[in-house]
Amino acid sequence: MTKRIDITFFNKLAEGSLSCVGLGSFRCLGMQGLKYPAEMTIDPATPGTKVHPYYSKTYSCPPNDNARGQCIMNYAILIWGQQGVFIHEWPGGPTYAGNGNQSTHGCIHLAVGEAKKVFDWVDTRTRIVISRPW
Repeated sequence: MTKRIDITFFNKLAEGSLSCVGLGSFRCLGMQGLKYPAEMTIDPATPGTKVHPYYSKTYSCPPNDNARGQCIMNYAILIWGQQGVFIHEWPGGPTYAGNGNQSTHGCIHLAVGEAKKVFDWVDTRTRIVISRPW
């Protein structure tokens, strides 16, 4: 049986909700205006789909964060491989203000602790359905 995650963005700031059917709902934040696919299926058995920790190949963080200078994306689940978009933990919290005013490549950010719950829950093929107001 395939699991399902529903991601709904409520406004143009890409604030929203990520609901794991059977687990619960969590606040999330995406990227303003990004044309996310409406539906996709991920398989955690595929190498690189679930990675902890994952080091961003796109963003650099201050050298104090880690010796590599790359941003650490804890509990990362690759959902859109062609664009390098993940669901992952974001220490600033999944709000527009807490996200450094939208410093994202398109990833779906979850709060510390909540990302691990979703990461652990995705243990079989999972359908991702995304709705957005733009």
